Amino acid sequence: MSYDSQNLRLIGGVPGQQLFLYRSGDAVEAVGGSGYFNQAVEHYNLTTGDIVLAVTGYGTACVLDALVATVADGVAATTRLS
Repeated sequence: MSYDSQNLRLIGGVPGQQLFLYRSGDAVEAVGGSGYFNQAVEHYNLTTGDIVLAVTGYGTACVLDALVATVADGVAATTRLS
């Protein structure tokens, strides 16, 4: 699978402090990979410092992770919070 904008919801905030909820059947390793959320940069104004609560493995073994976005030159990368 890949990023699906229909599964991303803005919960609130302002750029750099936005909170999103995203669910996907993809594994967290895929969702957390560089470039996965590139379309969200344009569609949702995803910026550095935004947080994505990601429910991954949806439909199998669901996991909830908090990801922090870093965006440079239109490329979005995320880091998992421990």
